[in-house]
Parts: sequence; C-alpha cells; structure tokens
Amino acid sequence: MKIRHRLALQFTVLSGCILLVIFVLVYLLLQNYVNNTFFSQLEDRALITAQVFLEKDELAKKKWKDIEKKYIQTIPGEDGMIYDEENQPVFIEPGALHIPPAVIQAVRYHKKYRFHYKGKPAVGLYYSDNQGNFVIFVTAGNEAGQAQLMHNLWILGGTFALGMLMVFVIGQWFSYRALRPINFINRQVKNIRASNLHARVKKSRNEDEIDELASNFNDLLEHLEKAFHMQQSFVSNASHELRTPLTAIITELEVILQKQRNQEDYMKTLRSVLDESAKLKTITNGLLELTQADKDAHAGKEHIRLDELLWDLREEWAGKHPEQLLNMQMLQLPEDATRLEITGNRELLVLAIKNIIKNAFKFSGNQPVDCTLDCQEEQLLITITDSGIGISPEDAERIFMPLFRANNARIYPGFGIGLSMAQKIIQAHNGHISVSSEPGDGSTFNVSFTIHH
Repeated sequence: MKIRHRLALQFTVLSGCILLVIFVLVYLLLQNYVNNTFFSQLEDRALITAQVFLEKDELAKKKWKDIEKKYIQTIPGEDGMIYDEENQPVFIEPGALHIPPAVIQAVRYHKKYRFHYKGKPAVGLYYSDNQGNFVIFVTAGNEAGQAQLMHNLWILGGTFALGMLMVFVIGQWFSYRALRPINFINRQVKNIRASNLHARVKKSRNEDEIDELASNFNDLLEHLEKAFHMQQSFVSNASHELRTPLTAIITELEVILQKQRNQEDYMKTLRSVLDESAKLKTITNGLLELTQADKDAHAGKEHIRLDELLWDLREEWAGKHPEQLLNMQMLQLPEDATRLEITGNRELLVLAIKNIIKNAFKFSGNQPVDCTLDCQEEQLLITITDSGIGISPEDAERIFMPLFRANNARIYPGFGIGLSMAQKIIQAHNGHISVSSEPGDGSTFNVSFTIHH
C-alpha cells in the first residue's frame, strides 16, 4: 500500500474514532433527555390523577374542567394506581398495578420516585390530602420517545457514514498534496545514473523536512560523485602503474627471444625483468598494506604521547639519514602531559608521519624540512613543511588517492601509495590530514587530532 493511501486510511480511522465517540455521546445525551422528559410527563400525569380522584370535591367547577380535560389526554398504554396509607389500592379498579410494598415505602420516603415496572418507565408520587396520605403510581410505554431515538440513531449513522466517506476523500487529497514534493523528488532520482551523477535534486522553498531530505540526498550524490571519480582515477592510475612494468617485462622478453643471445645479454635481460617484477611486487604489497591499514590501526591500542613520538622519530631520522635535516619544534606545550596523548597503534602512526616526511625530503631535493607540534585548545596539530616543487590546486584534491601521482612528481621515484596509507592511518586514529601548497613554493601538511577532555 502506498504511503498516500495509508495516510488517508489512518486519517479516516482516527477521524472515525473521534466522530464515533462524539456521536455516541450525543446519542446518550439525547436518550437521557428523552427519558427525563418522559419521566417528567409521567410525574405530571400522576399529579393530575391525584387531583382528579382526590381533589374533585374541593376544586372550582372551571378548574375541575381544565384538570379533567388534561386527564382525558392520556399517554398511550398508560396505567395508574393509587394506594392509601394501608398500601391498599383505592379509587382505581384493584389489580391494575401490583406494586411491591418496598417500592411504595420508597415513594413515601423520597416523595417522588422513578423506576421501571415490567420494562416500562414508572413514577411514584407521594400525595398528602385531607382524606389521608396516598401514593400515586403511573406507568406507560415511551413509544414516541423510542421512535424519536431510533430516528435520530439513523440520522447519526447516516451522517457518520457520509462523514467517513468525505474524510477519506479529503484525506486522499491532502496526502497527495503533502507527498507531491516527494513524488517530484522520486521522478528526479529515477533519471540519475552513473553517467549524470553531477545532477542534483531540485528543492522547494518551504524549508521543511522534505527540503532537508533533498539536501541530504544531494550531499549523498556529491559524495558518490567524488567516490566514483576517485574510483575511475584509481583504476586509471593503477592500470598505468601496473601496465608500465608489465610492458617493460614483455618488451624485454620479446626482444631477447627474437634471436640467439650470449650469456651477458641474457643476464642483462633477466636483471631488467627482475627489477620490473620487484616494482610490481612493491605496488601490490603497497595496495595490500593499504587495505590492511584500517584493520591494523584498531589492534594493539595504546596511549601515545605525540611529543615523545616526534622526538624519537627525529633521532631515528638523524641516525639513518644524516644528510637530511629535520627541524623539530614544540609550540605551546601544556602543563598537563595527558593533553598530548592519543590512543592508537604507535608503529602505524610513526609509519604515517614518516611517509609524509619522506615525501617532503624527496620532492624538495633533500632540503631541510620543518616539523612542529602545537597543542591548541581543542586539538593537537602536527605541521610538516618543505620547500619543494609544490602541488597544483587541482592535484591537491587527489594526492591522497591510491596510485595517484601529480604531473610534476612523475620524474621522482615512487608509486603514489605513501600518502594514501598515511591518510587511512590518521583517519583510523580519529585524525584529519590536509595540505596547502602552491606549485614551486613548497607544501605544508597539517595533521590534527581532537583532544578528548
């Protein structure tokens, strides 16, 4: 069932429940009014009966005529009886009504008493006269009232059915109007394919939840578009990097097999094939390590002080690469040393920072590289700055993609895996890496980690 029909049905059921409660209440109030009116009519009949049979000799002739005229206008199915102080029927033929003594005593106590006698409304009235104290009973069937109630019940039932039909139709219209923006979005989404991921869903100006849904979907499309382009670029870069050594291997083997060669030529070709095979192995191992970076980052977690890690890294670098000057500087170190700590895998974190520093030296021709640690209010910031070839703005967005190499970096050795691995490791440590650079003016890599108080 579509949402539009389900909303209309739910709205109809809810409205029906409310209307049903209201109509039932109206019917009960009407029933109570009809019953009270009929009991009041019976009380008037009891009073008139008392005046006719007990006050005849005391009333003026004109007054008596009026009362007698009212008495003649009986209620259909009316029966009556008068009981004296001995609870014996008087004035009306005996046996008309057999009222239990307990009910007669209740009338004497309450002066006026309403009850049902053999399923019919009945009224008992206590009447004091100079002839004695009497109890008058009148009972009758309320056929007119019941007919009126039945008529009103049919009216309420018909109104309820018609109201439900109108509510359902109006609910369908309102749900259609309310969901029309979603249908509009659905039609647009159906037309978005891999070939037009740049397309975006148009929003209305209502600034409501549907507009928020469209905005979130557009954000998703933007991420998908970037991921799709990254995937295309990765496939292109991977194909290029893998094809180059494979082409060299095939070419070398084809040349050597064209004719008989001496041993030195065979050895030279085998060494060339071995070198290209080593490149293939390096690339495949790098891709494998890249896929394992996220998994390994969550294993063997420990508390790592970034200042100690960087000083240890500088000493190690100075011992292994004395020709490369790594300047280390600490800014605004806090008194609380725990603010310099993060949780993670120390070996992987060292690997990530080493990859960035290694690139800084490689693309700057081994010129000095500056590394600083700054403890800010909400984050720890590691900045690595070189004076190398720099990165163009269009390449800066893609340097963290696996196997991507900028045009001005292809003359340098490497396969474009180091920065991708560094980004994965840093992100696995809840960090963020970014770069700011201009071609020919060096590069600055910023690695930040949030401080957890």
